[in-house]
Amino acid sequence: MIRELLVQSQRPYPLPDMNWVMSQEWHHTLFVHWPVPAASLREHIPQELEIDTFDGSAWVGIVPFQVKKTRGRFTPAIPFFSSYLEVNVRTYVKYGSRAGVYFFSLDANHLVAVLGAKAVFGLNYKQAKINFQEDDHFEMVSSRLQTADENARMELIYIPETQVFFAEPGTVEHWLTERYCLWTKRGSRLIRGDIHHTRWELQRAQAELSHEMLIPFVHQEYLTQQPLLHYSKYKKAYFWPPRLEK
Repeated sequence: MIRELLVQSQRPYPLPDMNWVMSQEWHHTLFVHWPVPAASLREHIPQELEIDTFDGSAWVGIVPFQVKKTRGRFTPAIPFFSSYLEVNVRTYVKYGSRAGVYFFSLDANHLVAVLGAKAVFGLNYKQAKINFQEDDHFEMVSSRLQTADENARMELIYIPETQVFFAEPGTVEHWLTERYCLWTKRGSRLIRGDIHHTRWELQRAQAELSHEMLIPFVHQEYLTQQPLLHYSKYKKAYFWPPRLEK
C-alpha cells in the first residue's frame, strides 16, 4: 500500500471507492491569496456551485509550482512528458457537503499536459511560456501564448521565511489549502475530480509579485492589498478519474 494513501485522517470525506489513475509531485508551491467579495465571482462560476467563504469573504488565489514525475497508475514517469511548470488561478466552492477548488485558468508550459488535462477534465488550461530559476530564492516568469490572452502574464520572486508548520483546523491557512476535490463543467454537466495528498507542510513566505490579466474579472483594488503568502517545498498527489455529478 502506498504510504500517502494510508494517511487519511486529514480528509473531510473518505477516499473514492475506485482506484486512483495518476500521480504527480508538486515542488516549490507558492499560495498567493486575496479576500474578495463573493458577488465579484458569482457570474464566473457555475451556478450549481456555492461560493465558499471564510469570515464572510470569498478568496482568489494564484498558485505557481513545478510539476514533476507525472505518471499513470501502471506506467512510469517519462522524463520529457512528466515535468512542467504551472500557474493556476482558483477560488473555493462547495457542492452539497463537499468543499473543493474551482479553477478559473491553469497556465502550463507543456502542450501535451495542456491538451491532456483539457480532454480528461475539461479544465481551462492555457499554454504559456514559463521560466523558473532556483538560487537562494525562487523566480518564475509566465506569459500566456494564446493570441487572445497574450497580455496574461506574471513575474514572481519568492522565498520561505519561517519554520515548517501544519495549519490548524479553523484557521484560514487550513481552509485555503486542505482541499481534496475540484470541480469543472463540460457542457451542461458538472464534473468532480477527486485528489489525495497528506497534510500540507507550510511556511510563511515573502514575495514580489506582478501580474496582468490573470484575474481580470476582479476589481484591481482588491488585488493591491498585501496577499497571504504560503510556501510548500514538496507534495505528492494522487488523482482519480473525473466523475459526473448527479
